[in-house]
Amino acid sequence: MEIFREYYINWLTTQKNNNSIKVLTGVRRVGKSTILEQFKQTLKNEHIIEFNFNDPNFSELTAVELYNIILEKSLHQRINYVLLDEVQEIKNFEKCIVGLFENKNIKFDIYITGSNSHMFSSELATLMTGRTSEIQVFPLTFEELNTSKFKVNLLSYLKYGGLGIICNLYENEAELKKWLKKVFSDSILRDIKTRHKIKNIESFNNIINYVFNHIGKQISASNLENYLKTNKETVVSKDTIIKYFDWLTQVFLLYKVKYYDVVGKKKLLLKNKYYATDLGLLSVNISYDLNFLRGMRLENLVLLQLLFLGYEVYTYENTVNKQEIDFICEKDDDFVYIQVCDNLNEENYLRESRSLLSVKNNFKKVIICNEISLPKNKDGITIILLSDWLLNKISL
Repeated sequence: MEIFREYYINWLTTQKNNNSIKVLTGVRRVGKSTILEQFKQTLKNEHIIEFNFNDPNFSELTAVELYNIILEKSLHQRINYVLLDEVQEIKNFEKCIVGLFENKNIKFDIYITGSNSHMFSSELATLMTGRTSEIQVFPLTFEELNTSKFKVNLLSYLKYGGLGIICNLYENEAELKKWLKKVFSDSILRDIKTRHKIKNIESFNNIINYVFNHIGKQISASNLENYLKTNKETVVSKDTIIKYFDWLTQVFLLYKVKYYDVVGKKKLLLKNKYYATDLGLLSVNISYDLNFLRGMRLENLVLLQLLFLGYEVYTYENTVNKQEIDFICEKDDDFVYIQVCDNLNEENYLRESRSLLSVKNNFKKVIICNEISLPKNKDGITIILLSDWLLNKISL
């Protein structure tokens, strides 16, 4: 069953014919191809030229050949809508895109997708500064899965996430896990190991395992280097570890959340937290019991929803008492401070609220929890039920 991605189709529609290159990015199998196909259905009676570069028939195609083929298929008296899926598979693709965009004789409206943020933020952006409109595609949200004919409960969503065809596999757990593992391995193999010619595969795999089992924990190249030494595993340099992290974020397998100095109002660069781009990909990479780590997965889910809603997200640690605030969120010059917990009650309220109450400013402070047995406002802190927030019944 296919779910209509209304948010992204609306965005593409508003960007139509606006003299920019439309760029959709996101992890492999997140649904970019589906969104392009759904958008194509809105282009009734228009002239469309499309390519999906996951098709092995195009594996040897060069950027020049692609440019010439598109020119041959184009019409001079019409707007030509060019849809190029996973275009990063074409070497020097940006030269083809720029050539089409700057063509003075034929009108092109260009839409491209890709699974590597670095390629679009560097090569294409350098050539086309100010000429691109970009949106990141996230996995299906809990609301998207529950406003269709398909329904899913929160515990299942925490376990399996919302990648592209996920709803077709929810009833078959074995096939679902197999598919998620393949998506992960394809992203690692095709977009990282092969592209960057990694030689020390063992260390790279160990680092991946470490990061996915420490989601939401403070991670730095130094403490990861020490971990490898302590466990007598093959040690790699800090610079190499930093590269590995960069590559994992560039292919959207991980999101990096920087620390924020509340007093100095600045971002701190030396330490970060990392979160998975999808809860299903997280589940198949966790070495521990999933129920034991439910709090970690709840925190990851909140992070994904905040990013989908357009927030810049940071984290915070008080350097004196080491108390942490899970997320500091910024949008439109306004801040929201957020703690995430599973079950909020009188017994654990003080522990969950202490770090929020220690910050003396007037920004909104929120606890988002899976279960609540307290009033919706206490000590100036707003208490929100996670499922209500995910279903857009309540906002921050």
